[in-house]
Amino acid sequence: MTPGPTAPATMPPRPEGLNARAAIMANWGLNLLEQAAQLYGGSRSEEGQEILTAVLKLRKRFGSASHDLTQQEVKLAGARATPIQTPTPQQSGAWQQMVKQRLEGMGGGGSAPAPAIPAAAA
Repeated sequence: MTPGPTAPATMPPRPEGLNARAAIMANWGLNLLEQAAQLYGGSRSEEGQEILTAVLKLRKRFGSASHDLTQQEVKLAGARATPIQTPTPQQSGAWQQMVKQRLEGMGGGGSAPAPAIPAAAA
């Protein structure tokens, strides 16, 4: 008895969608690293230099995203963000009370009026 015909091997799906999403996320991460480097003082600090060196190396590999990909980053971030919930009246009151207490603790709140600013001499 001879075996019957075999079915052609199935090809795994091409990961273009996953690759596009990975490119968006990589670009997003590189943008955040560039911002972090600037907060460290850019190339004037050792930390900033190390971050920028890594970013430049990764930009050579992954490139920069187009404007369309930047818009996709925003959509992706929105999809991953935690939904905002409207506070209940109890939460709102507690929040206002906390803010009031902190302002009073800093000397910025309370019932005393703010000190008058002296007028400049003419």
